[in-house]
Amino acid sequence: MFYLASLTGLLVGIAYGYASQRGAFCMSSGFRAVVTERDTTKVKAYVLAIAVQMLAVPAVFALGLSSATYPSFFPVGAVLGGLLFGASMRWAGGCAAGVWYKIGAGSIGSLAALLGMAMGATVLDLGPLAGMRESIQSLGPPLGVPSTAWVWAPVAGLALVALLWRAGAGVAGHWSWRRTGLVMGVIGIAAWPLSSLAARDFGMAVVPGTVSLLADPIGRFMSWDVLFVLGVPLGAFIAARKDGPITVSTASLGEATKRFAGGLGLGVGASIAAGCTVGHGLTGIPLLSPGSVVAVISIFAGSAIAALWGQRRQRSATSP
Repeated sequence: MFYLASLTGLLVGIAYGYASQRGAFCMSSGFRAVVTERDTTKVKAYVLAIAVQMLAVPAVFALGLSSATYPSFFPVGAVLGGLLFGASMRWAGGCAAGVWYKIGAGSIGSLAALLGMAMGATVLDLGPLAGMRESIQSLGPPLGVPSTAWVWAPVAGLALVALLWRAGAGVAGHWSWRRTGLVMGVIGIAAWPLSSLAARDFGMAVVPGTVSLLADPIGRFMSWDVLFVLGVPLGAFIAARKDGPITVSTASLGEATKRFAGGLGLGVGASIAAGCTVGHGLTGIPLLSPGSVVAVISIFAGSAIAALWGQRRQRSATSP
């Protein structure tokens, strides 16, 4: 029965990967576009997905279908890890979930980034650098969150919906940002009760399954978290096939090395921050987790710094 319940992780992952590919839902390009192009299309989809969950997830808890579990909040870790994660997205070519879904769409470079991310997160979560992670996270007191903070989430959700109500139309990938945000929000809502069937009271998360797949692929293969991340590229593959045969995009040794290094940064940053744009952004923020808010703001800041630095270098290279 446990394994059947865990299979719901695969279904949620497939849905996430499908929607990500159709809606080009990746906060690496989403955050960067805000800074370099003043384009908020993908960020609006991200905010809508959060708002939709704010309106409905409290009902899931109230009905006893799942229990609220908040991501850990280490103030210094959330800031430093978030900055590193955000900056690393530029070289990895995607956020944590973006790397996974782009593999399903045929990106070899994303496979190198995934390997780097898995290694970086595993070394800090379970390996020889676990002590360093704990030391960074111990800087500053660990801050708790009221266990019923989620009760006020619908108020915040209504405020975000009102903010987005008159926002201009826009398309990313094949879908409008409204469609992508709504679908992602519904997937996020479903993740809570479905994962609870497998004795896992949490929403979507990418890093735990990625670490388990590398550290204990046999023992943890049928866990909800591992099946979720394995479902993401499968869903993206199904979505990409709607446009015809998939063309595998190769990567030079230099490009693959850069992606691998960026992936290492993603894994290390996510481990120190105790989450990423999915675990913190799409799962923690809908519960009004202050640690998740701090982490995602730091990720955005790291992405912005890397994007502006890249722009400056490009201008310097092209200027006479």
